[in-house]
Amino acid sequence: MRSAELLGTGGFVLLMALMAVPRDPAKEAHGPTGPTWTKPSVSRDLSDVQKDTLRILVLRDPLTWEVRPGAMTGLEWELLERFAKRLHLPVLAVPVSDPDSMLAMLQNGRGDIIAAQLSPGGWAAPYVACTQSYRRVASARAVTRMVGVDHPTETTFANSDTLLVSRWSPFLDTLGRLTVGDTTWVARITPMTPQQLLDSVAIGRQNDILISDACGSLEAKRLPLIQFKARVGRSVPLVFGVRTNSEHLLHALDTWLALAPEYEARKAMIAAYDNGLDTRGPIRSFTSVAAGSDAISPYDSLFQAHSDSLSWDWKLLAAVAFKESSFDTAAVSYMGAGGLMQMMPATAALMGVTAESGLDGHIQGASRYLGKLDAIWRSEIPSPSQRLKFVLAAYNAGPGHVKDAQRLAKQLGLDPDRWDNNVDRAIVLLNRPDFYTLPLARSGYCRGQDTYWYVRDVVTLFAWMRGKDLR
Repeated sequence: MRSAELLGTGGFVLLMALMAVPRDPAKEAHGPTGPTWTKPSVSRDLSDVQKDTLRILVLRDPLTWEVRPGAMTGLEWELLERFAKRLHLPVLAVPVSDPDSMLAMLQNGRGDIIAAQLSPGGWAAPYVACTQSYRRVASARAVTRMVGVDHPTETTFANSDTLLVSRWSPFLDTLGRLTVGDTTWVARITPMTPQQLLDSVAIGRQNDILISDACGSLEAKRLPLIQFKARVGRSVPLVFGVRTNSEHLLHALDTWLALAPEYEARKAMIAAYDNGLDTRGPIRSFTSVAAGSDAISPYDSLFQAHSDSLSWDWKLLAAVAFKESSFDTAAVSYMGAGGLMQMMPATAALMGVTAESGLDGHIQGASRYLGKLDAIWRSEIPSPSQRLKFVLAAYNAGPGHVKDAQRLAKQLGLDPDRWDNNVDRAIVLLNRPDFYTLPLARSGYCRGQDTYWYVRDVVTLFAWMRGKDLR
């Protein structure tokens, strides 16, 4: 059955289930006499690893292990890469999608270390030997942020005794109980990973989940459609897990974690991941730019002269120019876009803009490009206000990524012809491996969070300009 057919009612949950469980965990985790993950079934310690490869059993999560364009990232993976380098060991990531399978693979020697944001009192603790702590995290909540709503509707935390939490959570004890602050809560446990839970909040399938503050710090910038709340309760330590009979490997890990240079390096790496918090301030005001003037910019006459390709008035060109370059005609982006309107060289060439075209030709080319983008969506999105957002998204990210986001929105049960709270959610998810690797994502990875903010900023600027009294 094709994935598009599977994603009808409750499609998002089913999509997550298909991604999360590529094999049957029960078959891996249970033998003829019961669970095989309770104790080691092989003798494999550091000396054996040194003759072979250090195999890290990893949770697919940005704080553990994640495949990004051109690199493998993840805090725990990067830390253990340093450990392997110190011991001159080849290292291999083995992604696993179920905790029981992960324990079974550790005990039967298919992996040597568990990296899954474990706590020493959590789900794996009775069956593994835990290293020293490499950091501490506290619990936090994540809720859906709706466009046009300052304060999202939330499940009332203080009046509820049940919280939705991933089975992988370090805040669950060995019996699946959840302690937040001084209160023990009933945990509604889901097999979805913390990342998959966040994705479900991002598209509005869940509205209130419990994650770690470290996860919130990292993801707040990549997932602007989620509101991350303040941490709750005391922190817990995070550790790595090894087989109970891998005493020398455990000692080597603890010795490495205790080294002063590694402690400092680890602090720097943790700080880098925690720096994912969105510190973006409010949009810059045009008040200072146009103060005491009847004009928006020195280029208003050119914007007016070349607005014939637009369905909207010339101030849209001004809004795009300010967002793109702050009216700096010499601006060049790190991607190679240049000039007042920051067109990529290939796009400029398609619009007939050359080095000899000058500022006049540059603005004309940008106006022509916006007009062509508008034509792409004119028949399917009759609402000018909604269509404008698709056009701006395409100007920022390219029409291929916006079409990918529409296809993804449809597959997730969202409206592919409405930007607000629908396609904007889908384009944000195109920065995540589970989604940009889908066949429907023909243009691949997209920094969807940047496009989300770009659309909001330009729409706000355009509205401000249209309301300004310009003579």
